[in-house]
Amino acid sequence: MKKIVSALLALTMILAIAGCGGSSSAAPASSAAPAASGSTAGGPQYDKLTLKLSYATGDTGMDGVTAIKFEELVEEKSGGVVQIDRYPNCQLVGGDMQRHVEMMIAGGAFEMAIISQTSFNVVDNDFYAGGVPFAYKDYEDLYSKMDGEAGAYINTVYEKFGVKRLDTFPNGLQHLANNKREVKTVADMANLKMRAYGDTQMKLQRAFGADPVNMSWSELYSALQTGTVDGNTNGYQTLYSASMQEVQKYVTECGVFCSAYDFLANMNEWNKWNADTQKLIADCAREAALYGRQYMYDQEEICKQAFIDAGCVITVPTDEELQTFKDAAKPVIDEQLALLTPECKKAFGFEG
Repeated sequence: MKKIVSALLALTMILAIAGCGGSSSAAPASSAAPAASGSTAGGPQYDKLTLKLSYATGDTGMDGVTAIKFEELVEEKSGGVVQIDRYPNCQLVGGDMQRHVEMMIAGGAFEMAIISQTSFNVVDNDFYAGGVPFAYKDYEDLYSKMDGEAGAYINTVYEKFGVKRLDTFPNGLQHLANNKREVKTVADMANLKMRAYGDTQMKLQRAFGADPVNMSWSELYSALQTGTVDGNTNGYQTLYSASMQEVQKYVTECGVFCSAYDFLANMNEWNKWNADTQKLIADCAREAALYGRQYMYDQEEICKQAFIDAGCVITVPTDEELQTFKDAAKPVIDEQLALLTPECKKAFGFEG
């Protein structure tokens, strides 16, 4: 993958240099090529654009909800001069998440995207930072880091690949849910058959003393019904979207992971836009991200109440109980931290 990205970057640079040599009589193929600027009298002069915004889930996912808000804001504030065409479910790359990352870097297929930050770990190990277990204490910790030193650092990593990060919002704190027993400390995880997806989750569940089962999300509900697995790690909104309160009696709010979505723009496209247009896009991305942050809070309260109403037992570990999970996870955490540069660890506040 890193060789593919290097080739894409080289091709992008060659095309950029060729483009500086002179103008072509043919109109640019990209729908994002600025046309005549437009605005209200005396107001900002926006490039007349139609921008393609790609994201991974449907319109009810966190990226979809926030993308819809972004579209509304841009078109309203620009008076329709800048249009946003949304493409959910990675339509423009055939649903391929890795290709989504590649084309964000290469440009051409779309100008903007909302992508999970950790998805970029295929091009640079520093993108593993947000996927370290217990990297964020809570949403406020995520926002503080992404709006501060960690965000400033990760911007520099994105920029190495020709990508501009505009803002960040969450895809949910992930908790432990199961249908066997209440889990207060890591000792209670012993021998639970826990659905896992990906290498880090598999290693983490083993570290917790559980028996991980690699399984796709689509298989999980029936697997819980039949006893193939006993539980999984996910956020309230995701769990509720699949009616998991019907088959998961216990939820332990331990916040093992907190996934972050980033608003991104291809840098070559960004540099084509005038200053007013850039400010419009940046301001609307910020406003949409803040909307997404509040939406997550509101939805989690609703979804959590649905679990309570269904008779689920919600456990909030004490600091001492939570520490048992962190201690058990230390080998996995150390393995992840070893992948990061010293500069990245400092920016994210990791020890060692």
